[in-house]
Amino acid sequence: MSLRETIRKTVRFAADLPVVGRLTRIGVAIWRGPQTRDMLVDELANVAAIRSVVNEQLPALLETVSRLNHQQLQASRDEQNLIKAVPIALRDIQRDIRNLRKDLDAVGVRNQTIDYLTERVEFVRRELMYEMRHGAKPVGAAGDSLEVQSRVIDADKLAAARATCLKINLGCGHVPLEGYMNVDRRELTGVDIVSEVTGLPLQPGDVDEVFSSHLIEHFPQEQLRRELLPYWKSLLKPGGRFRAVVPDAEAMIQEYTAGRYPYDDMREVMYGGQDYDGDFHFNMFTPEHMRRLLEEAGFTRIEIPAAGRRNGKCYEFEITAINGN
Repeated sequence: MSLRETIRKTVRFAADLPVVGRLTRIGVAIWRGPQTRDMLVDELANVAAIRSVVNEQLPALLETVSRLNHQQLQASRDEQNLIKAVPIALRDIQRDIRNLRKDLDAVGVRNQTIDYLTERVEFVRRELMYEMRHGAKPVGAAGDSLEVQSRVIDADKLAAARATCLKINLGCGHVPLEGYMNVDRRELTGVDIVSEVTGLPLQPGDVDEVFSSHLIEHFPQEQLRRELLPYWKSLLKPGGRFRAVVPDAEAMIQEYTAGRYPYDDMREVMYGGQDYDGDFHFNMFTPEHMRRLLEEAGFTRIEIPAAGRRNGKCYEFEITAINGN
C-alpha cells in the first residue's frame, strides 16, 4: 500500500469519529480549497528551496566562521600565553633548583653552580616581567595617552627657585610644601607643575632636592629600580639631596603582630585608599630595603632620620641620600 493510500484511509477513519471527525472533515475541506492548497504548496516549495541552500552553503559558512574565530582567539592568546607561561615556567625551574639545593644541603654539599643558576633564573624572570610591563609600548593614536601633558603653572616661581635653590615635592597631592615646587599629575590647589613624575619639565642637574612623601609605594619595584630612582638622581645637582617619607612595612607588621595596630588600617596603608586611579600601592618597604635600592641607584651617604614613626593610620620612615660622594 502506498503512502498516499495509507493517509487517505487514516483520514477517512478519523472523519468517522465523533469529535475528531468534525475537525478532520474541516481540515480536509480547507485542504481541498484551491487557494489554500496552492498557498501551502508554494510555502512548501520555498521551504524546500531554503533547505537546499542551507544544506549546500551552511557547512562552508560554519567552517569559515570557525576558522576566523580560531584565528582571532589564537592571535589574542599568543601574547597572553607568553605573559602567563614564561613566569610560570621560570617559577617551576626555580622550584626544581630549590629542591635540588635542599637535597644537596641535606647531604652537606654546597654547590656554587646551583647558587649561580638560582640567581640567573631570578634575573631572567625580572627582566622578562619588566619588559612585558614597561618595555616597548604600542604606538597609539594622537591624544590616546593616559599620561598627562607636563606644564609649568607658576613659571615665575620656577625661575626664582632656579636662581636660588630648586627643591621639588613630587606627588604633593593636597599637601603642597612651602619652599618647594609642588608637582602632581592633577591640577590641585597649590600645585606649581602638572606632570608625571617620570617626565618632569626640568633639565638634568637642575635640582637641589628631590622630596616625596608616600609616593614611591605607588610604583612597581622594577620601575622604581630601573626608571624612577635613576631618573630622579639625574635631575639632582652633584651633592643634591634625595629625601623620601615611606610607609614602614616592618613597623606596621610588628605592631599588627603585637595586637596594637588594626588590620583595616594596615590594609589601607599597604594597598592604598583606592579612591582614584593613582591611589593604589604596588609595593611596600622597610628602611633596609629602601637603603639597598638607593645604593644600587648610585646614591651615597644614606641616612634614616626616623623609623616606625606614627602618622595617622600609618607607620612611616624617612630616608635621605646624596647624589655623589
